[in-house]
Formats: sequence, C-alpha cells, structure tokens
Amino acid sequence: MKILNIIKKLFPFEYSIVGPGNDRALKEFKSFLPFKIYSFESDKLLNGWKIPRAFKVIKANLDYNGKTIYDGKTNPFGVPSHSETFSGYVNYKDLKNHIYYSDTLTNAIPYNWTGLYRKNSNNWGFCMTKKKFLKLKKGKYRVQIKTEKKRSKMRVLEYTLKGKSDETIIINAHNCHPYQANDDISGCAVGIDILKGLKKIRNRYFTYKLLIAPELTGTVFWLNKKKRKLKYAILLKSVGNKNIIKIQKSYVGNTKLDRIADRIIRKKFKKFKIGKFRELYGNDETVFDSPGYNIPSITITRYPFKEYHTNQDVPEKLSEKKLQEIKNYTLLIIKEIELEQKKTFRVNFKGLISLSNPKYKLYLDAKSPGIDKKKYNKIKKKWNLLMNCLPNDVERALTVEEIAEKYQLPINQVKIYCNKWVKKNLLKKV
Repeated sequence: MKILNIIKKLFPFEYSIVGPGNDRALKEFKSFLPFKIYSFESDKLLNGWKIPRAFKVIKANLDYNGKTIYDGKTNPFGVPSHSETFSGYVNYKDLKNHIYYSDTLTNAIPYNWTGLYRKNSNNWGFCMTKKKFLKLKKGKYRVQIKTEKKRSKMRVLEYTLKGKSDETIIINAHNCHPYQANDDISGCAVGIDILKGLKKIRNRYFTYKLLIAPELTGTVFWLNKKKRKLKYAILLKSVGNKNIIKIQKSYVGNTKLDRIADRIIRKKFKKFKIGKFRELYGNDETVFDSPGYNIPSITITRYPFKEYHTNQDVPEKLSEKKLQEIKNYTLLIIKEIELEQKKTFRVNFKGLISLSNPKYKLYLDAKSPGIDKKKYNKIKKKWNLLMNCLPNDVERALTVEEIAEKYQLPINQVKIYCNKWVKKNLLKKV
C-alpha cells in the first residue's frame, strides 16, 4: 500500500490535543495497526503542562454595514484554536490586531494554534486569506464569536513490536494539527509503514514502539506513565514535501544512533543537511531528552515547506517518492542498529596483554628509527594505534564499523584483525 494512501485515510479529521476529531480518527489508525490507546483527562496537570478542553466554534460572524462579510465557522481554521467568546463592535484599527493571515500564501488560511500552548493568548480572532483581509474597509465592524470548551480526553496511540530485549526504540509522530497532511500525518503514515516493515526482520533484538501523540503535551503525559527501558527515539516530522532530507542530532550529539544516522545519510544522499539539537526543528525531542529521561532523540524531517500551518497542507502536495525515501532511510538506521548490536564484543581479559608473545601473535609494528629497514608509513601508524586502543574501544562498546571509521582503515581488514583477537580468546562476541 502506498504511504500516500495511508495519509489520505488519516488526513480528513479535525485533530487537536483534545477533541472529537482525534476520537473519530482512532478507527482509521486501528485499521492499520492494533494500537493501544491511552486516555488522559482534560485539566490534568504535570510539570505545568495542562491538558486542554475540547474546543468548538458555535458562531463566528464578522459583520459590516449590517451584512456578514466573513463566517469563520465555514472553515476549520477560520477561528484561532481556543479563541475566547466575544461580542461587540470594533473599529478597523482594532480589528486588524485580531486578524491572522499568511504573508507568503495569499490564498491560504493559516492555522493559529497559539491558544493551545500560550496560555495568555486565548483572545478572540479570525483567520482568513490575505486577499480577504486586504478587501476589508475602514469603519466599524460587529464581531460575534461564540465558543465552548468542554472536558474531554487526550488520546495517545502506542503500538509495540517486541524483540528479544526490553530495550525500546521509539518511533514518534504527532496527531494534533487539523487537516495538515505533511505536518504531521506524513510522519504518522511513514511510522505505520516502518513498523510493518520491522515485522519482517527476524530475531529482532530491540523492542520498537510507534508513538503517535499530540506534540509535547501527549508525550509529556505518556512518558510519565512508562517504566520500560527507552533507549532511543526517532522523530518523523513533516517528511513528505520535496525539500532535502535533514537529520537533527540528539542533545549529546555523538550517540551510536547519531553516528549511524550521520554515516548513512552521507552515504545514501547527495543533498542533505545535518543539524545540532533544536537547530533545524522544534518538537518532542525536548521531552524525550529532558532530565530524568535522557532518551537520545534524532529528528528526520524535510522542514521547512511553504504550506506549513495553512489549509494548503494537503495530501496532493506530497511526494510518494520522498515518503518512501524517509521510510527506507529510517529502516536502514534501524537495521544498522540491530546489526551492530550483534557485532559488539566484550573484553575477555584484565590488564595489558603482550601481543607480541608467540601465544598471541597480534602485535602490529611500532616505529623503530635506525632499526627497521622498511619505511614506517601512515597506514602502519594507524594500525599500531588501533592495536593499542582496541581493548578500550571495545570497552566503550564501539562496533567494528565505528572502529574502522575512527582509524580510517578498511572495515573488512579491521574485522579480520578483531576476529584474530576472538580466536585467541581475548575478545568475545556478545
């Protein structure tokens, strides 16, 4: 099944942190994978985060000279999320401060989400196209906005694919933006396809969880319930547009996950971008990598894109080819993590081993000025350095690939040398 077809099934819902759109979408999500659903009550507090109430627009009329010139209820983006109820007359100058539009896409209606997160900005307003805004005339306007906020439940979706170990790798996407295909139903759809692909990998070492949750709030509350060993998180955010592929590294920046993602993107793609933590994108990485959890998290994205947070972010603007690239790249990262887990050694001795002893024959020559007849070149120096550092590299859980990369030596030759240590019972494969 094409990823775009999954997106089209998941797209037509009025998502938010809490709301009936999220509830109606559950059936579609469960048609792809048997998700476990976590529910969290409105008004619940954690670390200052408050789960909002379900928001509904009852009426949203803007009148001029006795006629309604704009009805914000006709478009799901027509009124800012969690706008307050307001009724009264305002002049053009004051009205302008309550109108939101896209400067770059004159026919687009922006999605104003600020009321969900910025608790002091729950003011009234309208969202409309820039073309519509420019047609407004000076004078008095009558505003009639009526909204309601009801207690409900925030839904978080989790699908688990068990491996030999309880150590868990999270694949994360968010489901809180109404009628937004790329941000981030694209991440949800790619995540679903990735988990289906992971089912085909036999003898998986790690456990995998696909976590689909309202960004920040959903992840904050979900993590507070989890007791399992969460090793890494891979975030899929706005991945279906035609921009170049990008990865944003974890806070630490040099974990095994970071190094693998870096190595593969350089090998697989001609055009790409690599950024430090929070340098390219801002999302749930701050939750996963927060104190007490410290889960190294990378973000895979194609952000920015021009339709961002507007009603023009629709499935027709996305590319199946680009979606498949993200899926395949993520699976390569995961397969490498699985493969390297199997290739890790542990040191089987204590202290310093005399590698030149005939019992081992593992010594690689050091420079001997005035004695050696052959020239001591850079390659020999690299091998001698690897020989001396190999036990410490193994203690640090570096894999053969990472050791070869560290000393800039051929992987196959490094494998052969490491296997000699295994045969001499100095290293043991884990």
